[in-house]
Amino acid sequence: MTLFQQRWKKNKMNEQKNLFLAIAISIGIIVVFQFFLPAPITEPIQNKENEILAPATSIDDPKTNVLEIVKPKEDVLTANKRVIIETSSVTGSINLKGAILDDLTLSNYKVSLNENSKNIDLLSPDGTENPYYIEFGWKALDGQNAQLPNLETIWKTDSTILTQENSIRLSWTNDNNITFIKNFSVDENYMFSISQEVINNSSSNIEIYPYRLIKRINTPKTINFFILHEGLISLVNDELLEKNYDDLLDDCSSSITIKDDFCDEKGQGGWLGFTDKYWMSVLIPDPNEPININYRHGNNGRDSYRTGYVGQIFNIASGESLSYNGKVFAGAKKLDILSDYADTLSVPRFTDAIDWGWFAFLTKPVSYAINWFYGYAGNFGLAIIAFTILMRLILFPLAHASFKSMAKMKKLQPEMQRLKETYPNDRQKMQQELMALYKREGANPVAGCLPILVQIPIFFSLYKVLFVTIEMYHAPFYGWIHDLSAPDPLGILILFGLLPWDVPALLSIINIGILPIMMGLTMWLQQKLNPAPADPTQAKIFALLPFVFTFVLAGFAAGLVLYWTVNNILSIAQQWLIQRKILAKNE
Repeated sequence: MTLFQQRWKKNKMNEQKNLFLAIAISIGIIVVFQFFLPAPITEPIQNKENEILAPATSIDDPKTNVLEIVKPKEDVLTANKRVIIETSSVTGSINLKGAILDDLTLSNYKVSLNENSKNIDLLSPDGTENPYYIEFGWKALDGQNAQLPNLETIWKTDSTILTQENSIRLSWTNDNNITFIKNFSVDENYMFSISQEVINNSSSNIEIYPYRLIKRINTPKTINFFILHEGLISLVNDELLEKNYDDLLDDCSSSITIKDDFCDEKGQGGWLGFTDKYWMSVLIPDPNEPININYRHGNNGRDSYRTGYVGQIFNIASGESLSYNGKVFAGAKKLDILSDYADTLSVPRFTDAIDWGWFAFLTKPVSYAINWFYGYAGNFGLAIIAFTILMRLILFPLAHASFKSMAKMKKLQPEMQRLKETYPNDRQKMQQELMALYKREGANPVAGCLPILVQIPIFFSLYKVLFVTIEMYHAPFYGWIHDLSAPDPLGILILFGLLPWDVPALLSIINIGILPIMMGLTMWLQQKLNPAPADPTQAKIFALLPFVFTFVLAGFAAGLVLYWTVNNILSIAQQWLIQRKILAKNE
């Protein structure tokens, strides 16, 4: 065997090693994305034990609680008299035992696309499997024997239904002739206004302080994906706080004496509560009121998570009265609704309840842009297409220069091949001649990478927006795409919808839908318009990319794959026109 043959064989073996390594990396990418990207979500629920506020300035649980027998929600709702809640956005009820907001269903959102699917239950009463509810009340200073309403108090009501047009008034009078009143009103969306009144018709002064509390029992099911926060969320003193349920368990347990700094704080205004992926419930204090805020975990047989605040101590003299106001948001985190509340009700940074992530300077504008296009198109798929076109227009100068350079590179292919044949054993000399050729012809071999590099942050921002915002939740496109926030439903393993078969999770990685296949084909066609890399191994890796990306993106939201596909088509058109222009100039 000659020296040339030995070198050739060695280079070939190295190329094969590199190719196999590239394939292994590609498969690894597929596996990582498949297992770390979230599956379809079922909304969380919770559960509870009876509790009321204890020491002044704290929402710690009392030490004695007894677990209740878990009952169906329907049975629990009929156990006590209730005031019905009915608006265009929510239905539910207020329990007259304790005057607790503990039953709330979102009228415009279902668990799944199935027409028989249930609406999303946001709040659930004590005694159900996973209680999640909101309390409003008063506490007396330690040592005082004040007769205050509690969770066992039966309230009277002046109306049986709460609507956006009709507010309600609950009242209770103790043995000392002190009357406690709770006024509830709700708007057409998800904002409740609650005022607590005290009318002191007794013969003595009373000292009390208000509290408001959100509590969920049992640890909710979460997606547990690093780009999404679920759990405690608050904005106090203009500082956004996001803690998961494990943080509350580890740092804010009622059983430990020394708690983390974030568990107790003083503030004024802001908001605090719990957030899920698409829904949340938060307390909104009066913006001018100083409050003591607490975040807690407890366990009396079941894990409980609480967040709330207590207000200042009020001395209400005989014959005087007091009103204490605040709001509660309980519903879907729609950007336009949160933004409107931020403006009209002066709720600070309310849109930050959506998890924009570290790159909020990109994800926020992307979300606003798509919503703006939706306002005209009336379809989020068309809005994504319009957004894609906008991005292509913005990036046109860069893409044009890049495609122009690649077209020149394609034209130089014969000359590049001649140089490789001329210097087969002298790579240094070949590289020198190639660089001279590029400089002479004004071509840049890496120019094709620039548009891709610029597209990466846009792609991630769109992925983030599709993942964390509710606007595209169950939003249809056309044809077989009924939910832009979910993967393409017509996979190859069900013959694109012809086989009525639920694909096992293990096989979902190869159940490639129609839209990902279209994306892969357009990516392959786009590559064919580009010059092949000079290095054979690089060429083989690039040839694999459409195949790899087809598998990787198969599990992504259909809206994201739609963006990538349209972007490929626009790139193909632009490249074709530029190449025709260059060829025409040379003829």
